[in-house]
Amino acid sequence: MPAQTFGFEELKTILVDRVGLTEAVVKDDPDLTFEEMGLDSLALVEIQLAMEQDYGFTIADADADRIQTVGEAIDYVNRRLAEQV
Repeated sequence: MPAQTFGFEELKTILVDRVGLTEAVVKDDPDLTFEEMGLDSLALVEIQLAMEQDYGFTIADADADRIQTVGEAIDYVNRRLAEQV
């Protein structure tokens, strides 16, 4: 069975469906920060919870604090998914 992967489209789904951003705000740019998208700390917690629920692992608060960009979020989730294989 191939390892599950997490990409921009999966992150975009969380940002649009769970956090409530419009699709126009969510750009496929790994350097785009969540702050630049206008997200506050409550929205970041919602993203963290969505990733934990959807992908079956816990994200330590210290790790979550270091995830500031779209690219960092995608890389982090993929690293964690690779650990589960």
